[in-house]
Amino acid sequence: MLDIQFIRDNKESVTKATFDKGFDGSVVDKIIEVDIERRKLIGEVEAIRAKKNKLGRDQIEEGRALKIELKTIEENLNIVTNTFNDLMLKVPNPSAPDVKVGKEEDNEVIKQVGKPKEFSFPVRDHLDLGLLTGTIDMPNGTKVAQSGFYYIKGDGALLEFALMQYAMMKLAKKGFTPVITPNVANEKSVIGCGFQARSDKERQIYHIEGEDLDLIGTAEITLVGQHADTTFNEFDLPLKYAGYSYCYRYEKGSYGKDVRGILRVHEFRKIEMVVFALPSESDKIHEELREIEEEIWQELEIPYQLIKQATGDLGNAASRKYDIEAWMPSQAKYREVTSTSNTTDFQARRLGIKVKIKNENHCLHTLNGTALALGRAMIAIYENYQNEDGSITIPQVLQKWMEKEVIPVK
Repeated sequence: MLDIQFIRDNKESVTKATFDKGFDGSVVDKIIEVDIERRKLIGEVEAIRAKKNKLGRDQIEEGRALKIELKTIEENLNIVTNTFNDLMLKVPNPSAPDVKVGKEEDNEVIKQVGKPKEFSFPVRDHLDLGLLTGTIDMPNGTKVAQSGFYYIKGDGALLEFALMQYAMMKLAKKGFTPVITPNVANEKSVIGCGFQARSDKERQIYHIEGEDLDLIGTAEITLVGQHADTTFNEFDLPLKYAGYSYCYRYEKGSYGKDVRGILRVHEFRKIEMVVFALPSESDKIHEELREIEEEIWQELEIPYQLIKQATGDLGNAASRKYDIEAWMPSQAKYREVTSTSNTTDFQARRLGIKVKIKNENHCLHTLNGTALALGRAMIAIYENYQNEDGSITIPQVLQKWMEKEVIPVK
């Protein structure tokens, strides 16, 4: 959420930034209009209360009349305030000045690292490799749940555990506190983190009927939400978390090769980095998160490209976002496997998370980044490390946790 004074002072730039992100910029005019009415009613309420407080004990009838008038105005104020708050939630965080204006096709390729391997045999995709090794079971996932759910078995499960252990140990050594978070969150936490899509159709989140709970799409929600209404001392920051959780997404609109295998599924596991930072340090920390993500993919020895997203692909909360896209041999293209975002004070303002600096409270900055989306990391490993017989060589950095070098064909 933006500060209303910032919107008042920067109406034109906020309107443009909202349109640049693909949201309806006309909401800014509506906010200004409703804000004027809201402040007018607040003034009237304060004036009546002041007048009421000055009445003497013998002015009973006048006091009753003011009480009735006050009630009517307060009811109107509540209606207008609710409208104001709803409108404020529709304004996204403006992108950083260095972000290119454009849509998804305008995302910038910053660099490419590693050279895609040339195979001397026809490459298989991760699902065929999973079937050959007995490690990915889609049919039984559909049988017990529905399409988009799956089993990871045998050495595949051990590989996922190895990835989790590898990432958690790396992050712990870098000062992140490992956390296993709840897999559900209340609506305050979900909306507070900015997971409010351009339309309900695009929201991609499962709601638990009859409860104020949603299944989370990322541990970012639970890691940030835990500190709602918290004020930190400036010396407590930066505060770094590495959260492991299950993640749930509708994945509406997926089609073709994206729905084959485990690239786009309704349930997966992920390790998410979240940092609470001083505003003056957030840009530097954002680059550190990017470097950690790159370090992981370099150690896995999988070719990737680094993408800087354009405004129209940033989403609601991010002011700047980097993606890493790993090379997928079966598709002969790069596919997204991680992202990292600086959400500045957008989430903190919504959730009331502050930092005390020189005895004054300020909204701090929050940042997030995917250490590993475990399913997508497995896809990249399966396809880049496949052998002609369908077996899969385990990346060297993971072999100490797997206690083997190859996932064999069954």
